[in-house]
Amino acid sequence: MPVVDGDPAAFCAACGLPQLRVAPDAIALTPESPDAQPEHRADKQPRLDWAAALRMTAIVATVGAVAPSLLPGAVSSGSAGGLSLLAMPLLTVAVVTLYHRSRPRREISPMIGGRLGAVLGLFVGAWIAFLTGVVGFVLRYHYHSTAIDDALRQSFDAMLVRMQSAGPQPPELLAYFHSPEFLAGSFLMGHVFSMLLLVFTGTVCGWLAGALLRSQRQRLMK
Repeated sequence: MPVVDGDPAAFCAACGLPQLRVAPDAIALTPESPDAQPEHRADKQPRLDWAAALRMTAIVATVGAVAPSLLPGAVSSGSAGGLSLLAMPLLTVAVVTLYHRSRPRREISPMIGGRLGAVLGLFVGAWIAFLTGVVGFVLRYHYHSTAIDDALRQSFDAMLVRMQSAGPQPPELLAYFHSPEFLAGSFLMGHVFSMLLLVFTGTVCGWLAGALLRSQRQRLMK
C-alpha cells in the first residue's frame, strides 16, 4: 500500500476503494485470540425441550392410563391405578427413549430423565383421577349403581375388622369411619397418594433411564 505523508493512503492504489483505519485499542478480542477465554461451565446441564417433552409424555400417559382402564371393572374397583403403577417403569423408559431419539443433537442426562418421569407420573395420575370421576358419575347418575361406594365400604369394613381384632375400639371412632365425610376424604386422599407414588416412581425410573442413555452415548462417542 502506498504511503502519503508518512501515513497509509486513504484510497487503494490498485482498485481505488477507500481504506478502513481502525485504532489498535478498538480491535475486539476474537475467539482465536489467546486473551479471549470463552466461558465454559463443566457442570452445565443440557436443557430440556419442554414442548416436545410435554407432547411425548401426554401420548405415553394416555396409553398407560387408558389401556388398563378399558379392562372390565378396573376403574370402579380401583385396580386401574395399580396397573398403571406397575407399568410406570416401562412407560418411563419409553418416554425417555422417545425423547432421546427425537432429539439426537440434544444431550440426555439423569436430570432430564427424572423430569420426564415426574411429568409422566403426574399425567398418568391425572388421567386416572379423571377417568375415575367420569366412570363414577356415569355409574351413579345414569345407571344408579353404587359399585365404587360398595368397593370403598368393603375395604373399610376389612380394615375395621382388623382393628377390632386387635382390641375393642371406641364407638365414636367406628361411627366416624362409617361417616360419608370420612369415606369421601379417604377417597380423595387415596388419589393424592397414588399420584405422589406415580410421580416418585416416574422420577426414579426416569433418572435411571437418563443415566443409562447418557453413559451409552458417551461410550459411542469415544
